[in-house]
Amino acid sequence: MGERANDKKTLRNIVIFSLVVLSCGWIGRLVDMKAGTDDNGSLGMLIWIVSPLLTMVILRTFMGDGWKDFGIKPSLKGNSFAYMASILFFPILAAIMIVIGHQLKWLDAANLSSSFLAAFGMALIPSFIKNMFEEFAWRGYLAPRLYSMGSNRLFFHSLVGLVWGAWHIPYTFTIMHTTESLITFIPRMLIGVVALSVVLGEIWIMTRSVWPALIMHTIGNSVLDTLFLGNYLVVPGAYEYLVMPTSGVIPIAFTALAGLWLYRRNSKPNTPSRSA
Repeated sequence: MGERANDKKTLRNIVIFSLVVLSCGWIGRLVDMKAGTDDNGSLGMLIWIVSPLLTMVILRTFMGDGWKDFGIKPSLKGNSFAYMASILFFPILAAIMIVIGHQLKWLDAANLSSSFLAAFGMALIPSFIKNMFEEFAWRGYLAPRLYSMGSNRLFFHSLVGLVWGAWHIPYTFTIMHTTESLITFIPRMLIGVVALSVVLGEIWIMTRSVWPALIMHTIGNSVLDTLFLGNYLVVPGAYEYLVMPTSGVIPIAFTALAGLWLYRRNSKPNTPSRSA
């Protein structure tokens, strides 16, 4: 009876968290319509970024979730593979996109130069700070709370990805630059976020720590945003659906394959698994 009551409480808090994060971006957009925006961002965007983390703190502190599965410990021992995967995943993905895209004329890499390394380095700290708000909410709350309710990992990865992806929608064209229609872009973006959630979720399963996901997310934003928003890689509008980060067919396919490989690897009986 106690376990069933605990599951009901967990489900209730997951629903509360999801409703808050799915509405906070639209509330932020309404605030922006009244208060306006500038080059430094907006009050609405601040509401959008901060609300998931604030909701997580309230649910864990005052509504019974506790902090046991928050994953604040780095869990370095025995997890060198997970940390290496977190560091190398997005650089490898970027290299694949550049090679395939350049060979097939889907992107122009003529502007790629050694200055990219300096731009990448400068992007790391701002990206790390921003992603603390995201990862402490998604891999620090929603993922472990869902996983605590059962063993259907792919289903729970997908739920995390759908909520996480839908959270992005109100500010999609503020943070993701594309000329594509929302009708085709958003469904593919959601698929890409679900695929990435499998990768990040399986690495969380291996470590029970939020830090590998934070590292991967930070490096991913720093590499891909610098390459594409810094115009080191130029993609004609006709090929955006193939190679753009998150929404491109190539990165989605690579991410999905990596996620399924990690899932199968972690599902083997002899694979060590840490308890929550």
